Amino acid sequence: MNESLHSILTEKEDHAAAADSSLSRPLFLRFVSWCVIMVWRTCVDWRTKRPFLTRATAHLSIIALALTTIVLSGVGIPAPRATVSGSFGANVESSSGRATPMEPETAPPSSLPLSANRPLAPDADVVARLPVPHTTFPERPRAEVITYTSASGDTVFGIAQMFGLTPETIYWANSDTLHDNPHLLTVGVVLNILPVDGIYHLVEQGDTIDSVAEKYSVEPEALYNEWNDLEEGDLLGVGQKLVIPGGSREFVIWQPPRYSPTRRGSGACAGPFLGKVGYGWFNWPTAGHRISGWVFHDPRNPPHCGLDIGLRTGNPVYAADNGVVVYKGWGGGYGNLIILDHGNGYQTYYGHLSEFWVECGASVSVGGAIGAGGSTGWSSGPHLHFEIRYEGVPQDPQAYLP
Repeated sequence: MNESLHSILTEKEDHAAAADSSLSRPLFLRFVSWCVIMVWRTCVDWRTKRPFLTRATAHLSIIALALTTIVLSGVGIPAPRATVSGSFGANVESSSGRATPMEPETAPPSSLPLSANRPLAPDADVVARLPVPHTTFPERPRAEVITYTSASGDTVFGIAQMFGLTPETIYWANSDTLHDNPHLLTVGVVLNILPVDGIYHLVEQGDTIDSVAEKYSVEPEALYNEWNDLEEGDLLGVGQKLVIPGGSREFVIWQPPRYSPTRRGSGACAGPFLGKVGYGWFNWPTAGHRISGWVFHDPRNPPHCGLDIGLRTGNPVYAADNGVVVYKGWGGGYGNLIILDHGNGYQTYYGHLSEFWVECGASVSVGGAIGAGGSTGWSSGPHLHFEIRYEGVPQDPQAYLP
C-alpha cells in the first residue's frame, strides 16, 4: 500500500516538473514549435509552398538583422552640461557619488554669450565656441629693404622667386651691381631686396618728385609710401634712396667698345683693325644645335639677350660670319669672351670659352674656329652663350640662324 502510494506521488511530481519545465520555455520557441508541428500535420505540398516560404524567410531574416543592429548600436553618451555662467561644472556627480573634476586645459572661456530674451536655466545644455590655439596673421609687405648675398647656384630668377618678386625687380633694385646683365651675378654679390615689385631709385642732383615719377611711369603719390620718409612738400636729398612700387624702365644693355668701317681703333683690342666684312647672315657657331639653357629674353630671365647652346668643354666654337676680333679676354659673368665685329653694324658674342684660338685684331672667316667651349664665368655647366647685336641692340639669334 505504501509502495503504491509512493509511486503515485512520484508520478505526480514528475508531471509537475515537466509542466514547470514546459512553462519555463520561452514563449517564442513554444510558438515556433507549435507552428512546425501544425505545418507537418497538415502535410503541406512543399513544392507549391516553397516560394512563399522563401520570401517569408527572407523578410524575417531582414527584420531580425535590423533588430540586432539596433540593439548592438549602443546608447549615446549625453553631452556635458554647462552652468549659466558658461564654465563647465567643476564637480560632476558620478554614479558612485564622488565628484570628478574637469581637466583645466579643456575648460572654455569663463563666460558665454547668453540671449537677453531667453535666459537659460541653470541645468540647460549650452554650446560654446572653444578658443583657437593659434592666431593667423595676414601676409603683409616687409617694412624695409633688406640685403641678400648671392651663393653658388643662385640665379636672378631663383632669388626673385625666393622673395616673391619679379626678376625685373631684382635688376632694377641693383642697377649699380648687375647693370641689367645676368652674367654679372657672381658668388658673394650683395643684392638689395625690395619689399614690393618696383624700382629702387638713388636720388641725383636735380631730381624732384614729379621728375622721378615720370621717369618710372608712376603717379607722384606712389612715392609717398611706408618705405620712404616723405611727406607732401618735402624736397628730395641727393643720395636718398626711394622705393617706387610699380615703377618700370627699359633694360640697359652691357656694351663693350665696338668698331665700324668708319670708326676703328678703340676697344678692348688695340687697332687699327683690318679684315673681312660679314655677309649679314649667320651660321650656327657650334657643331650641335641643342639649346641647353635660356633663350633670348627668356620669361624666366628677361634681360638674357642671347642663346645658350649646349656643348662639351673643349668643343670648337666657330665664327658665325666674317669679321674681326675686337674683344678677347675676361668679360665678367661672360667668362672668357670673344666679340667679332662684322663691319656692317653687326657684332657677335661668344661667352664662357675655355680657350682662345685667335688673337686681338685677327680677321676670321665664317666657319673658322676661334676658341673652345667651356664653363667659365657665371655658368652652371659647359655651354656657349651666343649673341647677335645690330648697332648695339641685341637680336634674337634664332631669328637669324638657319
